Amino acid sequence: MTIYTIPIMGQSHPKVCIVILHWNNYSGLIECLSSLREITYPNYDIIIVNNGSKTRLYLSTIQGTADHVAAIVETQENLGYARGNNLGIREALRRGTDYILLLNDDTVVSPEFLDTLVNAAERHHDVGILGPKIYHYDEPERIWFVGARFDGHLCRVSFPGAGQIDNGQFEEPREADFITGCAMLVKREVIERIGTLDGRFFLYWEDVDFGVRAKKADIRSLVVPASKIWHKVSSSSGGADSPLKAYHKTRSHLLMAKLHSKGAIPKILRETFLDVLWLLFKSSDTNRIKKARAYTRAVLDFYLGRLNKGPRWLWVELEG
Repeated sequence: MTIYTIPIMGQSHPKVCIVILHWNNYSGLIECLSSLREITYPNYDIIIVNNGSKTRLYLSTIQGTADHVAAIVETQENLGYARGNNLGIREALRRGTDYILLLNDDTVVSPEFLDTLVNAAERHHDVGILGPKIYHYDEPERIWFVGARFDGHLCRVSFPGAGQIDNGQFEEPREADFITGCAMLVKREVIERIGTLDGRFFLYWEDVDFGVRAKKADIRSLVVPASKIWHKVSSSSGGADSPLKAYHKTRSHLLMAKLHSKGAIPKILRETFLDVLWLLFKSSDTNRIKKARAYTRAVLDFYLGRLNKGPRWLWVELEG
């Protein structure tokens, strides 16, 4: 691992470190950084974690296209979402930050989004994790995230309001069981109390686990709809219905159940088995065999305790 940084400067306002995990999406990263140049919050640093991308990032080059980039962490390999972000979180803590904002590199933010989140965080002392209202990038008025619920008995999540056109029906701050890792503002003391993201989750469910752990520690999570960003959904995992996503969502779902909802594991296995049968015998999807193989391999790797990026054949199209 290599870290390129500029010196830490003293500031009078609450310090925010924005941690952006980057993997082979350079144009998306630049668009995200360009939108961050327009934000009105005065005291923030950007830490980019270059998570095993084909192309190395250079601090001098990035600083020429974006303001406030304070550090680039080069991982040399794809560590996954949780472990990659944890490197950025540790660098943020080293820099004495008050808040850490995990932000996907496939997002675009509104100018006031960070002011709104930090102001809400400062007003609600019992709230430790906050998130904005998130829209679909290609449908700017359609809601992608404005809240989340976790059913501990079934180990299922739901997203009230997701998919709706925003007509002002979600304007008031609302409590959530967890905040999506797409854009998650975390108070420093939350990390000090419950730790960082669980690195056993390579992709998916790590944000749910983090929120559930926080809730068990009596730390509230809050969605602040006045804060707004836009998300290019599933751009880093090959699309919303890719074999890679099927593999990691299934494996991480089983891990989440093992940690928080052991009674749900048999039901998850049954549903996965039915999905495989449907793909093999009823689906007309041209990628159905690969998806069925992904589901099956996810279950096998979960029971074998394999927590890495998964089989090479899942990554061929994305990595080249």
